[in-house]
Amino acid sequence: MMKKAIKVLTLCLLVAFMTSCQTKEEKVINKMKALAERVESKADSFTESQWESIYNEFESLQTQTKDCDFTVEQLKEVAKAEAELTAAIAKQKAKELGNGINNAINEGKSALEGVFDGIKEGLSGSEDAAEDAAK
Repeated sequence: MMKKAIKVLTLCLLVAFMTSCQTKEEKVINKMKALAERVESKADSFTESQWESIYNEFESLQTQTKDCDFTVEQLKEVAKAEAELTAAIAKQKAKELGNGINNAINEGKSALEGVFDGIKEGLSGSEDAAEDAAK
C-alpha cells in the first residue's frame, strides 16, 4: 500500500516538474492548440457569451505571443494553431450567416405567400361580386 502511494506521489511530482519546465513559448503554443481543438469540436454548441470568451482568450494569446521568443519551429506551430482557430471560427460564423439568410428567405417566402393568398381572395371576391351584380 505504501509503495503504491509513493509511486503515485512520484508520478504526480514528475508531471508537475515537467509542466513547470515548459517555457512560456511552449505554454502559449499549447494553450493556442487547446483552444483551437475546443472550438473545432464544440463550435456548434457555444452560446454568444461563450463565443465572446473564445474571442477574448484568442486575443489574449495573440498578445502573449508578442512577448515570446519563438524558434522557427515554434513559429510554425503558432501559425498553424492560429490558422486552425481562425478557420474554425470563420466556418461557424459562415454557417450561422447561411442559416440567417435561409431563415430570411423562408420568412420572405411566407410573407409573399400571404400576399398572394390575399390577392387570390380579393380576385375571387371580385368575381363573386360581379356575378351578384349581373343577377
